[in-house]
Amino acid sequence: MFTLLLLGCTPQPPGPPAGPTLRERFGEHAFLTPRDAPATVALVSGGTIDTRASTCGACHVDHQHEWAQTTHAAAMRDLQFFAELAKPDQPVWLCLNCHAPTAPQRAEIITLDTRLATPGSITALVTTPNPGFDPVRVAEGVTCATCHVQRDADGEGVVIGPRGSGRAPHRVRADKAALDGICVSCHSPGEIILTETFPCWFKTADELAAGPSRDQTCVGCHMPTTTRPAATGGGELDLLRHTWTGGGVPKTVTDYTTLTERGWRAGVDVVVTTDPLTVTLTNARAGHSLPTGDPERFLRVEARLESAGATVGRDVLRLGQTWDWGDAAAHRPAHRLADERLAPGGTRTWAPKLPEAPAERLVVEVMNVRLTVENARALARTSLGPQLLTLWPEAGGLLPRLDQLYPLATFVWRGSRTLPDGVLEVADPSALLVESAAFNTLPLDERAGRLDVPLE
Repeated sequence: MFTLLLLGCTPQPPGPPAGPTLRERFGEHAFLTPRDAPATVALVSGGTIDTRASTCGACHVDHQHEWAQTTHAAAMRDLQFFAELAKPDQPVWLCLNCHAPTAPQRAEIITLDTRLATPGSITALVTTPNPGFDPVRVAEGVTCATCHVQRDADGEGVVIGPRGSGRAPHRVRADKAALDGICVSCHSPGEIILTETFPCWFKTADELAAGPSRDQTCVGCHMPTTTRPAATGGGELDLLRHTWTGGGVPKTVTDYTTLTERGWRAGVDVVVTTDPLTVTLTNARAGHSLPTGDPERFLRVEARLESAGATVGRDVLRLGQTWDWGDAAAHRPAHRLADERLAPGGTRTWAPKLPEAPAERLVVEVMNVRLTVENARALARTSLGPQLLTLWPEAGGLLPRLDQLYPLATFVWRGSRTLPDGVLEVADPSALLVESAAFNTLPLDERAGRLDVPLE
């Protein structure tokens, strides 16, 4: 027997509601509620079929195989995410709207008319149990139905596709524009300060609109075209790959083995010149800023001198956002202090300051950093309560091993030059991914020198 999990929710109290509705408190935003993606879709021959990923994968084999390797599929198997959920002031219901985004994945009914349990807090809602809750789907994370299932005009579920062939056994509605726009609700909700210390600041779509690729869509870059059948037994068509490699920092160390196969490529180009030494970085392939998404991510650029395999001098550049995360007691809202990321198409030239020391080799290295060692240590110490463990029972045992399981950063570029007059040798991207996998299993103390940014 399964007990419904009501995270951040309270029973309906008698009398007037305690707090405002989500609409009244925050306005109209898609990320405030789960997606109304029905648990079944109508069959052309009559009846229905469920929309679990395993059911979709029975016919859409290649699509399901690709999806299963992505961060979307791992959205509810993400150690950092679960550690963040455990914070006492975290609105778990809100975070799940993007990580388990369809209504059947949620144990409670949430709409824009749902009320906050108290006027001054966003951590709890007044809800009722969801009779359509399917606990099997929770582990699917951002699943097939998230993008491809909607409720039709008659209330039945319908599959949304880029084209309507008329040969599918289930009802299909062609709506490519809807698919192209689906990413925005979670990856670019805007710049919303939910509380003094909880900003939701994802502006990828705005970054895209301000850059030279403004006429491109997320799908256009992150889902490259391939030729294959849409389903088992079908004819070959020009279709999209469901790979979504993103910034190249996967959710598990073992996922590095598939990044090259899935088409990952670094978004940054690097040019190193000498006499004087300069490093020029260009956002050559991302239509948005590098890095985008989580404000804590940054590019770490290091220039170092080596002798006999040891570092004898180095300088480090951090390209990311800088934030004041706010103070609830002082009523100081979180706000961004600086943004040093690479804008789409943007270039940054840096002149590293290295000592006049005898050295055999110059190395320039670029890393995409998701977590610093300091933050990784803090997350690994997090204790998960019983409600979160109901969502992912294994998480409690895995979180203390975050340093061995959860990649903190990826080497995206490295060039080395034998001194005094050698040719710059650029590392093979596939070799850097292999090295990244090994690097992310080293003890945290050993990674600190190659990962964090030294204090000035």
